[in-house]
Amino acid sequence: MSQLPIPIDILRTRLRVEVESDDTDLAALCIAAGDLIEKETGTILRSRNFQEYVVPWKRTMLRKSPVSAVISVSYTDAQNNPQTLPVDEWFLRQEDELIVLDFDTSAVVKDNTQPVVTYTAGYTLIPQALQQCIVALVGAWYNNPEASSVASLAEVPLSYKHIIAAYSHRSPIR
Repeated sequence: MSQLPIPIDILRTRLRVEVESDDTDLAALCIAAGDLIEKETGTILRSRNFQEYVVPWKRTMLRKSPVSAVISVSYTDAQNNPQTLPVDEWFLRQEDELIVLDFDTSAVVKDNTQPVVTYTAGYTLIPQALQQCIVALVGAWYNNPEASSVASLAEVPLSYKHIIAAYSHRSPIR
């Protein structure tokens, strides 16, 4: 995640940091917090494109979420020609809280190859609860940069763990 998940001026206000000279440090901590949240939850914070190989024409749970759009499904046919699967031969379906890509095709895929799905995942506006997680992490790291020292160990607020659990897309079936 190269972009800041929260604008620096909002982060500075929420943390009550008045020193603009710390903006570089706050930005680095903000990016690190966003990366950590993405890894812990499997949720993509900022909307961006991904590519993923899938088993030919089998129902698939895409690994990044929330999925906002499928851009294309491409494959190599039996004659070794690149193809794009028509939009009316695949569809997204919501099952419980998961988005599943399903196929309605009999297209033949070249042996030992897999279709590639290009899709967009992530939020256009990061939910307030996840923004609060970022603020909590950045605040804890900024105010306690030496957390590895025995004298100053402090855990991130408990609310962080509850919010992460609520937004996690990890499950035993993945």
